[in-house]
Amino acid sequence: MMRKLFNALSQLHRGVLICGGFAAFMLFGALLLMLPISQTGTKEVSFLDALFMSVSIVSVTGMSMFDLKTDFTIFGQLVVLFLMQVGGLGIMTMMAMVGISRGRKIRLQERLLIRDSFNLQTPSGMVMLVRKIILMTLSIEFCAGTILAAYFFTQNGWIGIYQGYWHAVSAFTNCGMDIMGNDVGFAGMAANPLVSTVVCISMLLGGVGFIALDDLLKHHRWSALTLNSKFILVMEMILIPLGVIVYFLLEGNNPATLGHLSTAEKWQSAFFMSISSRMAGFTLFDIHAMNNATGLIIMLFMFIGAAPVSTAGGIRTTTIGLLLLSLWSWIRGRKDVVIFHKRVDPECLVKASNVFTLATVLTFLTAMMVFLLEPASHFDFEDALFEAVSAFSTVGFSMGLTTEWNIPCKIVIMVAMFIGRIGVMTLAITFAGRPKSQIKYPKENIVIG
Repeated sequence: MMRKLFNALSQLHRGVLICGGFAAFMLFGALLLMLPISQTGTKEVSFLDALFMSVSIVSVTGMSMFDLKTDFTIFGQLVVLFLMQVGGLGIMTMMAMVGISRGRKIRLQERLLIRDSFNLQTPSGMVMLVRKIILMTLSIEFCAGTILAAYFFTQNGWIGIYQGYWHAVSAFTNCGMDIMGNDVGFAGMAANPLVSTVVCISMLLGGVGFIALDDLLKHHRWSALTLNSKFILVMEMILIPLGVIVYFLLEGNNPATLGHLSTAEKWQSAFFMSISSRMAGFTLFDIHAMNNATGLIIMLFMFIGAAPVSTAGGIRTTTIGLLLLSLWSWIRGRKDVVIFHKRVDPECLVKASNVFTLATVLTFLTAMMVFLLEPASHFDFEDALFEAVSAFSTVGFSMGLTTEWNIPCKIVIMVAMFIGRIGVMTLAITFAGRPKSQIKYPKENIVIG
């Protein structure tokens, strides 16, 4: 029976298996959150709410209509921890890890699944990559968790050790959830350089991506790094300071966000929010209190997201970087895009353009559906767009609308988070399983612009 089931599954397209794996695990997570042992009973948790929570956690978005500290027991919080750990690493990575730990040989089909889940080009070296991912994840989370546990222990006693390691996982997987409580959250950490720095480093290491991290560990010289790693690091060097400046200039005088802090605390908080806006979604203040200009710019940062093969989402920094360089090359009349004296494969530019287009269309469709499906819309389209971008980019920032959505809106947002986690590339290959046509048609130009 099991062999027949395996043979049937092996006939499915790899994209379908990846999507099905995530969907099944999200359903499993919802069932765990529905257990009485997971809930404190302070709020009624319907199946749809539990499913929404599970999708949000496994997709490492972090949107929630519940307070994890008061509405879920320690067991429920551990379920959340398990879900976001698996969601951050990926279903295929975790399945491969189980197989490796049992000494089982990883088959070619499984290697191809891991390759497709990471949007890589070749299946070679997948087993070694999985081992490195697990080792890097556990090492970073342990180091960050130990520092945070030591701090929280001095503040909250023995429960602080649990809080420290819990938040280390939440930061590295870029889920951005906390168990500090609605009245506290991370707002109290705006003036705490130790906690904010450790969380920032954890988010950044998770957002830079496993391939770039592995490259940095193997090569300590800039010249020895691959073009991919160099490009990822340069994009971070540009985007992080840009985000810091945006937050400091636009929110520095806003008393509801950063205006009440000292100058040093403003810079520190701006640095924290700059990283969090593209990755985890931890927040130091009420997002709804931001200026409109800040909200528009932050939507762009969320949409860009982090690096490929990372725990964060978005269209990826490399995608937007390639598109901008392609535009600059076109303006200068150059046919090729050159980065660090290396010519970029034109196929990469086509993929970047397709990812950007598909992501933009899906995000606007999500925003329109949320706006139209809410009969008593007490929010404008800009708020709906902000929520859609946040869900699709798996950042988790919210204008406070999560608890007020009706059932259709929740379903739409769940679909957006799901697509954001598996990625538009995986979504595309899922519906492109047919063999390529060998027919070539006559070529002719079309007027553009």
